[in-house]
Amino acid sequence: MISDDPVCLLRITEKDRVELERLVFKRYPDREWGTFFRFGYRITSWGVHATFVELIEPFGDGLDPTSGIVEFKAAYILRAQLSLSDTPLGIGVIHSHPEGGGTGASSLDNDMDDYFAREFLLYGGLRPYLSLRISRAPDQTFRFSGEAWHEGAVIPITEMLTVGCELSREYAESCSLPQENFARKSFEFTTRLASLIGYKVTRIQAATVGVIGCGGLGSPAIHILVRSGIRRFVLVDPDMFEPSNLERLHGSTRSDVGASAYKVDILRRLIMSIAPDADVRTLVGNVLDGSVLDEILRCDIVLGCTDTQHSRAALGDYATHYLLPCIDGAVLMRMKDGTLTEQVGEIARYTADDPCPWCMGRIDQRTLAYELMSDSERQGRAEAAAQAVERGLDGAQYWGDKPPVELTVGYMTTVVGAMQAGYAETWLSGVATMPHHRFQFDLGMPFLAVAPDPRSRKQECACNRTKGWSDQARDERSVARPSHWPNDTRRSSGPMTDTRSTVPRKVSFFQSIWRRFRGS
Repeated sequence: MISDDPVCLLRITEKDRVELERLVFKRYPDREWGTFFRFGYRITSWGVHATFVELIEPFGDGLDPTSGIVEFKAAYILRAQLSLSDTPLGIGVIHSHPEGGGTGASSLDNDMDDYFAREFLLYGGLRPYLSLRISRAPDQTFRFSGEAWHEGAVIPITEMLTVGCELSREYAESCSLPQENFARKSFEFTTRLASLIGYKVTRIQAATVGVIGCGGLGSPAIHILVRSGIRRFVLVDPDMFEPSNLERLHGSTRSDVGASAYKVDILRRLIMSIAPDADVRTLVGNVLDGSVLDEILRCDIVLGCTDTQHSRAALGDYATHYLLPCIDGAVLMRMKDGTLTEQVGEIARYTADDPCPWCMGRIDQRTLAYELMSDSERQGRAEAAAQAVERGLDGAQYWGDKPPVELTVGYMTTVVGAMQAGYAETWLSGVATMPHHRFQFDLGMPFLAVAPDPRSRKQECACNRTKGWSDQARDERSVARPSHWPNDTRRSSGPMTDTRSTVPRKVSFFQSIWRRFRGS
């Protein structure tokens, strides 16, 4: 169910935005131009999340070049209507207003949108329709306003997120600018950071950051980010605090032992102790839960801080399908004969233009299968393996045994979590980029033994053909929430109204592997 005061958030890659502005501003500064475009979408608990996919360029049959305003020709409209049968994507309109003229809807704009909303509903069923008006101020500042039409409601497009070398969040011309308030309140506490990167510190402080996994990796990342001035967080973790967590969970205290506290609540307490004005949304749940996806789609960036394969696979899907940028971390430590032999940290970046976790070889299929199995399936496979061994056969074809628990300690998880936070800050501000889209390092080796992974996308992978498709790429997801998981995601605390999971279509693990790697 959508909230009583819904909004629409539009996400686009930097590359697509450059191409879009090149087309729509082609007659600037005095005359308008426009285009149809395809977009993916998800109807969330708070409104509509839309992702730009591609232009449907007007070419010769598109717009009347003799008119100073945007006038769509019948042949172009028909081409857009018929294209609805090619994909499940939605279709919208973007057009420019003259320089300095503002982006509010004119009476002609309203008439055009009313017509297109009805026409595309007729051809496209219940898909939403989007209309965006853009312009530049005399100082070349980008401005926009727009609306989404869905099931009879007109929903304002309030924010536009651009994903590229920088991660920018811009607000519609009619909206207030809440990021300025956050920046002013936190500036006095971040003067050293501001002295280093200048005014770009406000981009960090205006961001919303999601953290999937609030343990050894997530807690130091959160600790650093809140001290950098970030005031909006979405925290996700299903687990309660255990005594062994005290060694590596930032923000935990001796009083948490035996107190039956959730990790997300401990981290929320840490954030609020540093920044009482922070907006912290906490979810006790899994990244595969629909309500979790709804919340992290509000974020500028998400940090993957779990030790599970399904979380890594899901964040890779979300980066491709929802244009949701992610920085994923991992830690591996090994001992032999009383000596540490490996102290390995790993950082990977997921975007719609980078290799996905499958292309990088970051997914262990056997471990992923184990994580998604029901208890009865695990027991059945173990029994089948034991019976095979009794018959003199290889039991591994039935059962690969439970994956070993990765033993990590606080200094190593803090190093990697801090690096994730640092790369998030530099990406949000645009002052630096990660040196590689994936690399490993070893604290015990000379020169840290840094090893990059230069692999590119695999041509046969689904990530090449579903960029920005949002929910319309559901059948191409590499992992989905198993039907046997309990539907018990809940908000543990925070100012937002509780939501419930929207379970995507069930796809078995083996079906998902086949779909991901079959040819296009």
